[in-house]
Amino acid sequence: MSYYKAETVREAASGNWLFIVSALAPHAEEALKRPGKHVACPIHGGKDGFRVFKKDFLETGGGYCNTCGPRHDGFELLMWLNNWSFKETLAAVGEFLGVEKQLTWKEKKQQQNNARPQQRQRQVACAGGGAAQESVIPIPATPHVQPEPEPVQDGAASEDSKVIPLLMQKSKPWLMELQEEMERRAERQRKYSARLHEKITQIWEKECLPLSSECNEPVRAYFQNRGLVFRWNRIEESDSLRVHPALSYFDEDGNEVGKFPALVCAIRDKAGQVITLHRIYLTQTGKKARVPEPKKMMPVPDDLKVTGGAIRLGEPKSGIIGVAEGVETALSAFKATQIPTWATVSATLMEAFEVPEGVHTVLIWADKDKSLTGQTSAHALEARLKQEGIKATVITPKLPIPKNGKGVDWNDVLISQGTEGFPTAQRIYASLFGGYAYARA
Repeated sequence: MSYYKAETVREAASGNWLFIVSALAPHAEEALKRPGKHVACPIHGGKDGFRVFKKDFLETGGGYCNTCGPRHDGFELLMWLNNWSFKETLAAVGEFLGVEKQLTWKEKKQQQNNARPQQRQRQVACAGGGAAQESVIPIPATPHVQPEPEPVQDGAASEDSKVIPLLMQKSKPWLMELQEEMERRAERQRKYSARLHEKITQIWEKECLPLSSECNEPVRAYFQNRGLVFRWNRIEESDSLRVHPALSYFDEDGNEVGKFPALVCAIRDKAGQVITLHRIYLTQTGKKARVPEPKKMMPVPDDLKVTGGAIRLGEPKSGIIGVAEGVETALSAFKATQIPTWATVSATLMEAFEVPEGVHTVLIWADKDKSLTGQTSAHALEARLKQEGIKATVITPKLPIPKNGKGVDWNDVLISQGTEGFPTAQRIYASLFGGYAYARA
């Protein structure tokens, strides 16, 4: 039975996922109308449990459920939205796009057999009552003539461009407007990415200042509000936190909203190279700036990857480090234990964290989420590191999640319980190494 080739359907779907998902999963339209924004989950309900990816949805079709985690492309998304198998999803997308089906080997063989010339000429000669003899006269093959291509009339679509007009006819007006806006946004992003290395270097090397600079008051107040008051000398060793006195904030259309004080964090790869920057926009009094996304990561240059990287908050001590999602969470763990703890920015990046050379033990300070996202990523990292021969353990807050909250992290523990809410370094190392003596620095 003929089938859709996955590679062919994927190629045809790239750039068309807005139309595809709208047609095959109309219950996700609220998210499609607001790409990148949290809306009610089409599966679990609620108010803000789901979003489609803003930057590359047209190309990939991915989205994120706060309960179930990421759906990396449109096929995964439709499988989840409609409870389909991959085969069902591939068939639905292929049929919608009008992709030509592939013949099975058996069908191809049958087609060849049907097309094979069956004509034969027989000549029977009887000589003196002798037995009849059969002679086969071969029929010469007809030379193959390449047919003349039909002229394309003005306004007619070529074979490679038929999909888009077809989708346009099937789509709703708002889809066309959104498609065009997303394409314009993607083009702006491509132009921005072309000079991204230069932009990152400009901000980090020429505009940012050390934490010890005089313009640090907004950042100092922000940390103080989070219970993070301590000596910063060990954190500054890794040079991953700097201050920007007035960093421009741009909305999703590329318009400058204003300039704000900011904590700028360098995300470094396994070798220590700066990949990109994570920014926390603040007010002069140390609150989060009143902008749509006060915490924003800059795009990643095309020749680099952020997966595996982290914000290095201190240097490894005796081959041991901690990891946490947020900068505030990582600094909370460091304050309580004096064990250098790095921030991965998100649960997804935590799961992919790559341990630098010389580290043999990793303490994973997990976020405790109602969705189980933080715990799941932490345990996934733990399992992978153990397979790589690295000692790892997950430490989860015992603090209960508030009734109306989404979760708690170790900074919440620090604020509500102080360092007493953390296991001591001695206790951690005793459980890991069976009585290993650890002296606080």
